[in-house]
Amino acid sequence: MSFREKTAWIELITYSVAFGGYFLTLWQAWDELYARGLVIGLTVGAIIALVIMAVTLTTVVALFTPKEANAPADERETLIDLKAERIASYALSVGVVCLIGGLLAGMNGILIAVLLQASLVIAELVKAIAQIAYFRLGA
Repeated sequence: MSFREKTAWIELITYSVAFGGYFLTLWQAWDELYARGLVIGLTVGAIIALVIMAVTLTTVVALFTPKEANAPADERETLIDLKAERIASYALSVGVVCLIGGLLAGMNGILIAVLLQASLVIAELVKAIAQIAYFRLGA
């Protein structure tokens, strides 16, 4: 498994854990009256958790494979990254367009903001999954 594939796995795991906990907690504690403060507090916590987990895991992987970590991306890895970005941008675009429709239909602005954040997280998860799939399939 290459270093870049390992970092895709790290991205998948850290986003799933940090924002999985975020959305689960937000869903359980949602209250229209306190939604803004709840969203801000949980977002800051999720981002801090994400950064700590990602930096820690990436550092550990880099310490075990320093040659691979310092090597520049080859053509295949660059192509895999571009293909995964393209797929993730489609996922993000669908989410944004749907949520703009929801906003125009009169949905709660804070709820739309949370769902936009969910669209970003889903796009990152799609990107990581696509990268892993391309590495595994040899694309």
